[in-house]
Amino acid sequence: MDEMQQPDINNTNGTLQQASNPEEQAWTDKGNAAAQSGDYESAAEAFEQAVLISPDDARARYNLALAQQYLGDSELAIAGYRRAIDLDPQLIDAYINLGNLYGELGLNEDSLETFQQALELNPENDELYLNVGDAYRTQNLYQDAIQAYRQALILNPGNANARDNLLDVRERVNDQLRRLMEQERRIDDDPSNASRYAELASLYLDMRRYDEALSIANQMLALDPAGRTGYDMLAAVYEQMGERDQAAETYTRIVELSPDDADAWEHLGTWRGLQGNANDAIAAYNRSLELDPDRISARFSLAETYLEAERYEEAMNAYQDLVQQGEELQSDDLAAAYAGLADTYNSLGRYDDAIATAKTLLERFEDDPEGYYQLATAYDALHRYDEAIENYQNAIDSDPLNADYYNDLADTFREVKRYDEAVDSAQQAIAMDPSLIIAYETLAQIYDEMGQPEEAAATREQANALSLVTE
Repeated sequence: MDEMQQPDINNTNGTLQQASNPEEQAWTDKGNAAAQSGDYESAAEAFEQAVLISPDDARARYNLALAQQYLGDSELAIAGYRRAIDLDPQLIDAYINLGNLYGELGLNEDSLETFQQALELNPENDELYLNVGDAYRTQNLYQDAIQAYRQALILNPGNANARDNLLDVRERVNDQLRRLMEQERRIDDDPSNASRYAELASLYLDMRRYDEALSIANQMLALDPAGRTGYDMLAAVYEQMGERDQAAETYTRIVELSPDDADAWEHLGTWRGLQGNANDAIAAYNRSLELDPDRISARFSLAETYLEAERYEEAMNAYQDLVQQGEELQSDDLAAAYAGLADTYNSLGRYDDAIATAKTLLERFEDDPEGYYQLATAYDALHRYDEAIENYQNAIDSDPLNADYYNDLADTFREVKRYDEAVDSAQQAIAMDPSLIIAYETLAQIYDEMGQPEEAAATREQANALSLVTE
């Protein structure tokens, strides 16, 4: 995307939002004064105090997120913007800064979704259409980008950025068309050459034109029904489309054609797992490892699938084998192996082993969020709630975007009857992942214990609605 405009510590009309609480307003004023002088650390500290005083004030959350964004704390800023939006779904400023921040981080689909949500609230905003166009352009969705830029110009013919970006997209579309025509000519020169069809299909994939890519892949299969080339392309198309059933069946055909291809077996395991077919996934990963015992990715996938299938002893053995490789693994892989082993110990109820493993992980990889999380989970199960809360909070500090961390912290706050903090953590979990059904259930349980049956019933209704959508 284009360079993100610096966020404005003031609101969009250039005047400060007044807080309803005088003490909160005092801290807000301090924060704004610090921000105006460029002291964003002091601004963040002041806005944090405002949030503590009024945790349900969306503007206070928004101001804190702005300061965190200026400080480069991107994940904290994202968490803050999402919570602000959850508190005030009409807060357009938060959508704009959140969408731009997602774009800066390369999270283009999240950026696009955020801008589109803002457009539903403010459909006459040409700058939002500009941002939507930029998000589409980054994902090579040029026709969608063209429509967005056109709409920006309809709303504001003087929007120079929209006009320039529209011209840029036109050039990109023309370049794609030239490449397509050139490849079509190459196929005309040798229509029996399947590899040339593969290059054409790849171009269509880059353009997200899946129907054309599938058509070309089927042409390749017609040319060589017993060969792999067409199936490889078909698999690539289905993978990019996220069509798990078709991808799994295509890889099933590929391993029939090439039974000694470890990579194909691993891909088959991935898609069988995504289908929810754990047994077939495990069989495919094991076959991949029989062919190539050094495939680290397949070993991790096998361990994870054992864990998800509640085959804990096999998961434990798989993770222990990975941990024993030690320095032979990349740092990230070794950390993940320790985290997986700690998770497995927790699942087995071996909490002392989980604590020891998580502590080893944290000694080797400081501030690893999963290390803190598995440590917290073990302490939670042992009813050592203060230690659990401390480590859930440490996990959140290391990874502020993980909704599960907030949810489990909320549940632990509920256990010790710290209900206001429990509500805030559960609501933060929902803000981070509105589809996390368990967070609604946690919040409903908190409301029950607080003696707020109407709020509990409304929250359960949301959970039930989400369950129906998921089914």
